Amino acid sequence: MRAKPLLSLLAFLPCVPLFAADRTALLIANSDYGAHQLPEAKANVTKLAKALEQAGFTVTVKENVEKDFRREFEAFLPTCPNGGVSLVYYCGYGSGFDRKLSRTIEKPDGEKEKEYYYEPDSGIWSTKGSTPYRIDDLVREFRMRSHARLNLLVLDCAYKYPKAKENQQGLMAIDPKTLPGGMICYAAAPGKTLPVGTPSALAGSLARHLTARDRPLGEAMDAVQAEVEKQSGGKQEIWARFSLPKNKTVHVTSSRKRNVATTKLPPGNPKPGDEWINSLGMVFCWCPPGKFRMGIDGPPTPQTRDAAPVDATISKGFWISKYEVALGDYSRARYGRTKPLRGPSGFIPFNFCNAPLTTIEPSGVSGFTKNLNAAESKAGMLPKGWSYRLPTEAEWEYACRAGSGDRYSFGDSPRELARFANFADAELLRQDSDFYYSDRSSNDGTGKRPAPIGSYEPNAWGIHDMHGNVNEICADRYVNALPGGLDPWVQRIKEGNVVIRGGAWSSTSEYCQAGFRNSAGHKDKSGEFANVGLRVILSSLELTEKK
Repeated sequence: MRAKPLLSLLAFLPCVPLFAADRTALLIANSDYGAHQLPEAKANVTKLAKALEQAGFTVTVKENVEKDFRREFEAFLPTCPNGGVSLVYYCGYGSGFDRKLSRTIEKPDGEKEKEYYYEPDSGIWSTKGSTPYRIDDLVREFRMRSHARLNLLVLDCAYKYPKAKENQQGLMAIDPKTLPGGMICYAAAPGKTLPVGTPSALAGSLARHLTARDRPLGEAMDAVQAEVEKQSGGKQEIWARFSLPKNKTVHVTSSRKRNVATTKLPPGNPKPGDEWINSLGMVFCWCPPGKFRMGIDGPPTPQTRDAAPVDATISKGFWISKYEVALGDYSRARYGRTKPLRGPSGFIPFNFCNAPLTTIEPSGVSGFTKNLNAAESKAGMLPKGWSYRLPTEAEWEYACRAGSGDRYSFGDSPRELARFANFADAELLRQDSDFYYSDRSSNDGTGKRPAPIGSYEPNAWGIHDMHGNVNEICADRYVNALPGGLDPWVQRIKEGNVVIRGGAWSSTSEYCQAGFRNSAGHKDKSGEFANVGLRVILSSLELTEKK
């Protein structure tokens, strides 16, 4: 069955810039605490803002937040496009406090009453608030609203707060794994403060080291720690922890050139791998029209006999999502940008905004694409004659290969797969011995779960996670041989199995090959969709179904 071409992408005209960069920063300077002024807060923020702007960050500066920190974080965190870098830096007072809680108890006579009690907690102080804003609540906002691949939370608040009790000076430690990929940094170790009269050297050191191009985050923070300790004469020792070990290897700024359009509509005359960002912050990569060899070469095995090679032609270029559709994408498309994070009905194992969407049945995908088309049309960012939909099996493999004719987008060797994919490896086996088939010689650093979108290296066209992480639903009904020819597509039927591609975190390297095919039922009857997600394309090729 063939597809029906619509309008040419060349008719698109550039419009108003939306996302200026994929690196965003919110810097808060709280200095006006009445009798307890903190003038260095503004100076620290000014210093850091200049360095971040020079490194390509879009910087938002706020001074003297009087009460509502939450409003600032709710407004800022969704502004980072998918897979970007989101930094929140706060300079002001922070401390521990007694958090008042309540519970219902049953008295000996059976009567129920509310009982109040207190638990130790810590947070950051607004300039006029009566209680601090909890660090746990701030981290929760990251989980619920940030699509960034790297989330950086820096709390430069190691000053002794005169209004806090002596035994509540400093911040309590927090589990870095609760942050959805990234780093938490305090200006002093938990429970510690700077000696009175000692300025914090953290902001200046971050300005020098954090923005260095192609420098791994872990190496940059080691340099910050050493410099701060030296400048303070040993009086200041920062505390930095990472969500995942692999976060240490990520570059905050990179010299790798990306052509990212900041126009309202996709640009005309794009080149392979050029990028564009829609109104929800979803990033898309351009895949040009072309011909390719589809499937797996070599003698067939029981697992690959349905992937005998065929020649296929993609007649129309398309924009494919750079990352797998995230839980936050689903929530924004269906409920809007300002609503709390919500997913489809069913079990969502990790409630991170930047976690790949799973558990959605193929029968429910049309609802997501319908909501996405409606949201983008309302925003004036859906070109006439174009629409969002699932890729066909041929479009998916074409985008995965990105010009490669090898087993993977990067070559033939599965030994390199851990750089590009979350798959069944030594870390998965360490966490669960039931995955006995895992590759003991590889370690992708994630284990028994999907990784946040964009956690691994992209292919030649800038597309991430085409190998591993979660299986991806295609627009085709599964048949036991590849369709070839011009714009091949096998129309679904109500009860037929659907094609899924790419492999998942629990898959072997063989199942992660570019040409490997798999299938799943139309309805989830056995939990099989726990490892199945999707990505979408923006295309002018209409899939015309026969009645």
